[in-house]
Amino acid sequence: MLEKLNTILLLLCRSISTRKLYFSNHPKVMEFSHDFMASLEDFCKETGRNKLFIGIVKGELVFEGKILVGPSIVGRQLIEFAGRLHCGGFSFSRLMTAAEFSELLNLTSELNQPVVDLDQARELLQSRGISNIEIARYYMGHSDIDDKNEAWQGQDTGEVLQSPTLVYQALFDAVSRAHDNVASGNDIDIEKTKNVSEYLLHFTKTRFSDVMQYVHYPDYDSYTVGHSVRVATLAVFAAWAFGWNKELLLALGTAGLLHDLGKGKLPHEILFKKGRLTDEEMDVVKTHPRIGAEILLAQKYTTPLDIAAAWGHHIRQDGGGYPEQAPWMVRHPIIALLQICDVFEALTAGRPYKAQLSPQAAFGIMLEDRTAFELSLLASFIHVVGIYPPGNSVVLSDGSHGTVASVGPLIDRPTIEITHDSFGREVLPGDSFQIDLSADQNRHLSVVDLRL
Repeated sequence: MLEKLNTILLLLCRSISTRKLYFSNHPKVMEFSHDFMASLEDFCKETGRNKLFIGIVKGELVFEGKILVGPSIVGRQLIEFAGRLHCGGFSFSRLMTAAEFSELLNLTSELNQPVVDLDQARELLQSRGISNIEIARYYMGHSDIDDKNEAWQGQDTGEVLQSPTLVYQALFDAVSRAHDNVASGNDIDIEKTKNVSEYLLHFTKTRFSDVMQYVHYPDYDSYTVGHSVRVATLAVFAAWAFGWNKELLLALGTAGLLHDLGKGKLPHEILFKKGRLTDEEMDVVKTHPRIGAEILLAQKYTTPLDIAAAWGHHIRQDGGGYPEQAPWMVRHPIIALLQICDVFEALTAGRPYKAQLSPQAAFGIMLEDRTAFELSLLASFIHVVGIYPPGNSVVLSDGSHGTVASVGPLIDRPTIEITHDSFGREVLPGDSFQIDLSADQNRHLSVVDLRL
C-alpha cells in the first residue's frame, strides 16, 4: 500500500510543479492530473476508502500517523501551499472531478500570499467550485515527529534551517526547480541554489548523518534530481573533512547541485527509460555536460566553477570520458572530487535498470579502474566516508540496530547511534546512546549487516 501511496503523492506533487510552469490545459499538466486521479481511484477501490487524507505536520507529509519521508522530500510545494491556506492536510474524495482538481492546481499557481485563516481558505475553495477536496485544521495533538522546530515556509530569513527534513526539502526543491526551468527555457535562480548550499554546509558541520539518512530515499520519478543532491552532500562532507575553507565549500555545494543541469534538456523517454540505453541513446545522454555548461554560461551569477563542474564531471583522470577535451587541459581538484562523488553515488544508488551496490563493493570497482580517478583523492574520500557511511542503518553482532553517526579511524569501525537494543526493543530518543566500535571496550562488536 505504501508504494501506491507514494506514487499517488508523487503524481500530485508533479501536477503542482508542472502547473507552475505551464497553463492549465497544457498536455503535461493534463497527463499528470489524469494519472493522479486514476491512481487515487485505484487506491480507494483497493483499500475500501471513499477518500484519501494526507496530513501535514511540522513540514512533513503524514498518513495515518506515519511520516512519508520520500513524498515529504518531493512535496515541498504542496506543503508550502498548505501553509498559504493555513491548513493541516488535504482530503481527496473519490467523487472529485477533473474540473475540481484543475481548479486546485490553478490555486497552487495563483495564490501567492496566505489567506487570513482556514475559514477564508475554505470559502476560497468553495468559490472555485471545489467541494470534493477538503482542507483540515492544523494537527494540535501529541506527535511522534522528531523535528521540534516550526516548519520553514520558504521565506528568506537568513536563518539556518534547523530540521534535516527541511534542509533536504530545500536542496531537492532548488535542484528540481532548476531542472524544470531548464526544460521550459526559463532562467535559473542561481542565488537560491547558493542559499541552500549554505544550509547544507551548516548541517555538514553539525548533523551530517541526519541529512545523509534522507539521501537513501528515492525521488521516484526523477533520480536525476536526487542524484545531484546526494553528490553535492557527499562532496561538501568530504571537502569539509579535508579541511577546505568555507568559501570553497559553499562554491562546491552550489556546483554539485547544478552539475547535471544539462539533463533537463534531454528527452524524457531517454532520461527515464526503465531499461539499459542503446548506443544511440547513450550518445544523446553524453551531450548533457556540454548542454549544462552552455546553459550556465548564459545565466547571471554563475561562477567558473559551476560551469567547469557541469562540463567536466564525466571526464576521467586519464583524460577519457566525455566531452572530449584537449590533452593539455588540467582538471581542478574540485572537479576531481565531484567526479568521485558522482561515480560513487551512481554505483550505490538504485536505478530502474540496476540494483544498488554496497559502499564496499563500489569502492572495489572504483579502485580497480586505476586511471579513472585521482588516486590520492579517492583514498582520502574512502577514509572519510568509510564502508559504512554516516546515515546508513546497520546491524551489530549482538543483534542491536543503529545508524552510523560518524566514521572512525578505521573505515570498518564507525560510531553507531543505537536505535534498537539486542532484544529488538526501540531505544527512545531521550535514552539514545552511541557506541564507538574503534574503542577497545567495544572490540567484541562489529557490523554484520548494512541496510541499503
